Amino acid sequence: MRHMTKLLGPAAVLVLALAGAPTAYAAEATDDQIVHLLNRISFGPAPGDIENVRRIGIDAYIDQQLHPAGLPQSPELQARLNALPTLNASISQLAEQYFIPPEQEKRMSEDERKQYHKHQNVIVEELAEAKILRAVMSPAQLQEVMTDFWFNHFNVFAEKGADKIFISSYERDAIRPHALGKFYDLLDATAHHPAMLFYLDNWLNTDPNSPIARGKKIGINENYAREIMELHTLGVNGGYTQTDVTTLAHILTGWGLGEGKGLENRASFYFEPRRHDYADQAFLGYRIPGSNQTEIEMVLDLLAKHPATAHHISYELAQYFVADDPPKALVDKLTSVYTTTGGDIAAILNVIFHSKEFWNTEYAQNKFKPPFRFVISSLRASGVVPPGDTKALQSAVAQMGEPLYRCQTPNGYSNINDQWLNSDTLIKRIDFSKKLSKVLAFGGNSKTTIEAAFGSKTWSVNTLTAVESADANTQSAMLLASPEFVYY
Repeated sequence: MRHMTKLLGPAAVLVLALAGAPTAYAAEATDDQIVHLLNRISFGPAPGDIENVRRIGIDAYIDQQLHPAGLPQSPELQARLNALPTLNASISQLAEQYFIPPEQEKRMSEDERKQYHKHQNVIVEELAEAKILRAVMSPAQLQEVMTDFWFNHFNVFAEKGADKIFISSYERDAIRPHALGKFYDLLDATAHHPAMLFYLDNWLNTDPNSPIARGKKIGINENYAREIMELHTLGVNGGYTQTDVTTLAHILTGWGLGEGKGLENRASFYFEPRRHDYADQAFLGYRIPGSNQTEIEMVLDLLAKHPATAHHISYELAQYFVADDPPKALVDKLTSVYTTTGGDIAAILNVIFHSKEFWNTEYAQNKFKPPFRFVISSLRASGVVPPGDTKALQSAVAQMGEPLYRCQTPNGYSNINDQWLNSDTLIKRIDFSKKLSKVLAFGGNSKTTIEAAFGSKTWSVNTLTAVESADANTQSAMLLASPEFVYY
């Protein structure tokens, strides 16, 4: 927090009364311990959350979040999600309503093209609205946190051509159902989804000697082969070589989208055997016999079970939930859990949430909130339900540098401090807090609401002095922009 102190003054340090092994936290959990848990396992405390966790206990709350099927649903949330017609539409339905072939688009006037793109943007806007609503209102907070985490891990860019049509299905069908399941299922679902295959160009990946190699599909494309190892599985230091990238690209030939004219014909996964390279391959020291798509399934299984993947995924989860530079002992423990459970995400998270490292005061309130988390935690702390139109909230997140579903690079948005901690970001957060105070009528007892959401959380003397001396209508905004709030 030293760099943050230079910018905004001294930040508070959570006082966690640790009880040591085996639970690593006190049997009678303090408010500070509960706030720490809620800050990490959810998008931040909402009014009543501390009382709920205190009532049922930390262990029970963690178990509920790891197994969200038993949690009560929010009728208001479901009603608002049901009012978003593109959210549950199939890719074919969306293609029929929102897609125009590129050759037809070229013949449009500039005004017609603008109207067409505005029409298409509805899909991403409704998906972003659903993301905001779920993050604020859903009792299954960990489900939403992990859906966000895995979408960034397996990122696709909504503005790349047909991915604007594919992206809603991608989160709904490939990411969300497996966010707390097995890692292999996530890898397999994303590898079969048209959004990923279009984004990283594997639909173009063709054996150069194929009888149907022509046009864009004329040769080897290594984009997906490289990213599936560097980002999705093994990690940048995972022991693979450029030869392995090229080899995997050959194995992945023909793995792509449906054939034929019209997006509705290319809206699902399809293996084209005529574009596939059937030669035997040597990949990561293994012999991969040339065959049809079964060799690709073999490689996905190999990658998911690889020791480097176990370490890479464990490191990323420890980095996300504990510290930007996670302790090696914890990463090693999680790697072992990944290996013994076959990549069971809930099991890995359970170990994290019960680890001494997770509850160590050294790692408390040491992470700087990315824009989306900051905006959502502000709404949750204030107890405010998002307004009927969330475009202003979407715009606020975008202005802070994290436009939803629009990260161009395949590594997704970062969750480490260096990515977000700068003076420009801080100014925009202060501006957002001021606007939110006015638009959502913060002020009056809103300061009390935010303080209550954080229980007995210790605010620094500097922050309390500044807040108490300010006008009542700006006090809540000052709390939301304080060092104690922007860190979690």
